[in-house]
Amino acid sequence: MIQLRRETKVLLTLLFLIALVTALYIFTDWFSKVTGYFTGEDKTEKLAKCLTEKGVEFYSSAACAECAEQEKILGKGLKKVQKIECGTDMENCPYLTKLPAWYIKGEIYYGVKDLSELAKLSGCPLEEK
Repeated sequence: MIQLRRETKVLLTLLFLIALVTALYIFTDWFSKVTGYFTGEDKTEKLAKCLTEKGVEFYSSAACAECAEQEKILGKGLKKVQKIECGTDMENCPYLTKLPAWYIKGEIYYGVKDLSELAKLSGCPLEEK
């Protein structure tokens, strides 16, 4: 059997680990492209992204308690939704009667909506995990 020096063994081990990490990276990148699943993006974020792609708008105000409840439901997805700040006296949204409000497919919907309602109204898929 061939005797390798200690330095050679360490170098071979290091090269093997680099090759293994590279192979795992390539596999996970390919897998996410094939399945459409990207690490870190939950169902709320995916729904929010779809809502934005479909032109859905969320009307809110910092002075509105129900708006805060709606924002809590949206969670991380809130950053991806097109949000219109109506102001404390709704000065930026005079055509609305109350908040929160959603503009979906040419219609205005009032009140807090859960994720399944938003998915149904917009036609966006909601992954159940």
